[in-house]
Amino acid sequence: MSIQIINQLESALGETVALLSSFNEEQINKIPFEGSWTAAQVGRHLYKSEADIDQLFYAPAQPAGRQPDERAEGLKQILLDYSTKMKSPDFIIPEDMEFDKARLITSLAEANDKMLKAVSGTDLTDIAPLEDGNPLQGSTKLEVVHFITYHTMRHNHQINKIKEIVQ
Repeated sequence: MSIQIINQLESALGETVALLSSFNEEQINKIPFEGSWTAAQVGRHLYKSEADIDQLFYAPAQPAGRQPDERAEGLKQILLDYSTKMKSPDFIIPEDMEFDKARLITSLAEANDKMLKAVSGTDLTDIAPLEDGNPLQGSTKLEVVHFITYHTMRHNHQINKIKEIVQ
Protein backbone atom coordinates (compact mmCIF):
# COMPACT_ATOMS: atom_id res chain seq x y z
CA MET A 1 0.00 0.00 0.00
CA SER A 2 2.70 2.50 0.88
CA ILE A 3 4.57 2.00 -2.42
CA GLN A 4 1.39 2.92 -4.31
CA ILE A 5 0.87 6.20 -2.43
CA ILE A 6 4.57 7.05 -2.71
CA ASN A 7 4.28 6.58 -6.49
CA GLN A 8 1.18 8.80 -6.49
CA LEU A 9 3.07 11.40 -4.46
CA GLU A 10 6.01 11.33 -6.85
CA SER A 11 3.64 11.72 -9.79
CA ALA A 12 1.75 14.62 -8.17
CA LEU A 13 4.97 16.43 -7.23
CA GLY A 14 6.31 15.97 -10.76
CA GLU A 15 3.06 17.29 -12.18
CA THR A 16 3.36 20.45 -10.08
CA VAL A 17 6.82 21.17 -11.46
CA ALA A 18 5.66 20.44 -15.03
CA LEU A 19 2.58 22.66 -14.64
CA LEU A 20 4.54 25.58 -13.25
CA SER A 21 7.16 25.13 -15.98
CA SER A 22 4.43 25.49 -18.61
CA PHE A 23 3.77 29.12 -17.62
CA ASN A 24 5.87 31.99 -18.88
CA GLU A 25 7.29 34.53 -16.40
CA GLU A 26 4.34 36.91 -16.78
CA GLN A 27 1.61 34.25 -16.65
CA ILE A 28 2.98 32.52 -13.56
CA ASN A 29 2.59 35.78 -11.59
CA LYS A 30 -0.74 36.86 -13.12
CA ILE A 31 -3.76 37.00 -10.82
CA PRO A 32 -6.50 35.05 -12.61
CA PHE A 33 -9.39 36.68 -10.71
CA GLU A 34 -9.94 38.76 -7.61
CA GLY A 35 -9.23 36.88 -4.42
CA SER A 36 -7.17 34.17 -6.14
CA TRP A 37 -3.55 33.28 -5.79
CA THR A 38 -1.31 33.30 -8.81
CA ALA A 39 0.16 30.02 -10.06
CA ALA A 40 3.48 31.11 -8.53
CA GLN A 41 1.79 31.69 -5.17
CA VAL A 42 0.27 28.21 -5.30
CA GLY A 43 3.74 26.85 -5.99
CA ARG A 44 5.16 28.85 -3.10
CA HIS A 45 2.37 27.59 -0.81
CA LEU A 46 3.29 24.02 -1.74
CA TYR A 47 6.94 24.75 -1.11
CA LYS A 48 6.22 26.28 2.30
CA SER A 49 4.05 23.30 3.26
CA GLU A 50 6.72 20.80 2.13
CA ALA A 51 10.01 22.47 3.04
CA ASP A 52 11.74 20.62 5.85
CA ILE A 53 8.88 18.12 6.20
CA ASP A 54 11.41 15.44 5.31
CA GLN A 55 12.67 15.79 8.91
CA LEU A 56 9.30 14.54 10.16
CA PHE A 57 9.88 11.21 8.45
CA TYR A 58 13.35 10.78 9.96
CA ALA A 59 12.24 11.66 13.50
CA PRO A 60 11.79 8.89 16.07
CA ALA A 61 8.17 7.93 16.50
CA GLN A 62 5.84 5.66 18.43
CA PRO A 63 4.04 2.64 16.97
CA ALA A 64 0.51 3.43 15.85
CA GLY A 65 -1.27 0.44 17.36
CA ARG A 66 -3.79 0.62 14.50
CA GLN A 67 -3.97 0.30 10.75
CA PRO A 68 -1.43 2.87 9.44
CA ASP A 69 -3.74 4.04 6.63
CA GLU A 70 -6.95 4.17 8.68
CA ARG A 71 -7.49 7.91 8.02
CA ALA A 72 -6.26 7.93 4.42
CA GLU A 73 -9.65 7.62 2.70
CA GLY A 74 -11.11 10.45 4.78
CA LEU A 75 -8.20 12.71 3.85
CA LYS A 76 -8.71 11.84 0.19
CA GLN A 77 -12.43 12.65 0.31
CA ILE A 78 -11.84 16.01 1.99
CA LEU A 79 -8.89 17.21 -0.08
CA LEU A 80 -10.09 16.03 -3.48
CA ASP A 81 -13.53 17.60 -3.07
CA TYR A 82 -12.87 20.58 -5.31
CA SER A 83 -16.27 22.09 -4.58
CA THR A 84 -15.15 23.10 -1.08
CA LYS A 85 -12.93 26.09 -0.47
CA MET A 86 -10.35 25.74 2.26
CA LYS A 87 -8.41 28.26 4.29
CA SER A 88 -4.65 27.90 4.53
CA PRO A 89 -2.90 28.19 7.89
CA ASP A 90 -1.09 31.53 8.12
CA PHE A 91 2.41 30.04 8.23
CA ILE A 92 2.08 28.58 4.71
CA ILE A 93 0.26 31.45 3.02
CA PRO A 94 2.43 32.63 0.14
CA GLU A 95 3.86 36.11 0.13
CA ASP A 96 2.08 38.76 -1.92
CA MET A 97 4.84 39.34 -4.45
CA GLU A 98 6.11 38.37 -7.87
CA PHE A 99 8.21 35.22 -7.88
CA ASP A 100 11.15 34.33 -10.09
CA LYS A 101 9.88 31.31 -12.03
CA ALA A 102 13.20 29.45 -12.22
CA ARG A 103 14.03 29.94 -8.52
CA LEU A 104 10.54 28.90 -7.46
CA ILE A 105 10.62 25.72 -9.54
CA THR A 106 14.16 24.83 -8.47
CA SER A 107 13.38 25.26 -4.77
CA LEU A 108 10.17 23.26 -5.09
CA ALA A 109 11.90 20.46 -7.02
CA GLU A 110 14.66 20.28 -4.38
CA ALA A 111 12.09 20.09 -1.55
CA ASN A 112 10.23 17.39 -3.48
CA ASP A 113 13.40 15.32 -3.90
CA LYS A 114 14.23 15.56 -0.20
CA MET A 115 10.72 14.54 0.77
CA LEU A 116 10.58 11.58 -1.62
CA LYS A 117 13.91 10.32 -0.33
CA ALA A 118 12.66 10.61 3.26
CA VAL A 119 9.32 8.84 2.70
CA SER A 120 10.97 6.07 0.71
CA GLY A 121 13.52 5.33 3.40
CA THR A 122 11.51 5.17 6.60
CA ASP A 123 8.90 3.13 8.43
CA LEU A 124 5.63 4.88 7.65
CA THR A 125 3.51 2.84 10.07
CA ASP A 126 4.49 4.87 13.16
CA ILE A 127 2.64 7.91 14.50
CA ALA A 128 4.08 11.10 13.01
CA PRO A 129 5.65 13.34 15.67
CA LEU A 130 3.57 16.45 15.02
CA GLU A 131 3.25 19.51 17.22
CA ASP A 132 0.22 20.09 19.41
CA GLY A 133 -2.55 21.78 17.45
CA ASN A 134 -1.50 20.36 14.09
CA PRO A 135 -4.68 19.12 12.37
CA LEU A 136 -2.85 15.90 11.44
CA GLN A 137 -1.77 15.20 15.02
CA GLY A 138 -2.26 11.51 15.77
CA SER A 139 -1.78 10.55 12.13
CA THR A 140 0.74 7.98 11.03
CA LYS A 141 3.61 8.92 8.77
CA LEU A 142 1.78 7.02 6.03
CA GLU A 143 -1.32 9.17 6.54
CA VAL A 144 0.87 12.27 6.30
CA VAL A 145 2.11 10.97 2.93
CA HIS A 146 -1.52 10.59 1.85
CA PHE A 147 -2.25 14.14 3.03
CA ILE A 148 0.72 15.58 1.12
CA THR A 149 -0.27 13.63 -1.99
CA TYR A 150 -3.90 14.78 -1.97
CA HIS A 151 -2.94 18.32 -0.97
CA THR A 152 -0.58 18.47 -3.94
CA MET A 153 -3.20 16.99 -6.28
CA ARG A 154 -5.73 19.58 -5.05
CA HIS A 155 -3.34 22.40 -5.85
CA ASN A 156 -2.40 20.91 -9.22
CA HIS A 157 -6.11 21.11 -10.03
CA GLN A 158 -6.04 24.75 -8.93
CA ILE A 159 -2.95 25.50 -11.05
CA ASN A 160 -4.68 23.94 -14.07
CA LYS A 161 -7.70 26.21 -13.52
CA ILE A 162 -5.43 29.25 -13.24
CA LYS A 163 -3.64 28.20 -16.44
CA GLU A 164 -6.94 28.07 -18.35
CA ILE A 165 -7.59 31.69 -17.40
CA VAL A 166 -4.17 33.34 -17.80
CA GLN A 167 -2.92 31.63 -20.97
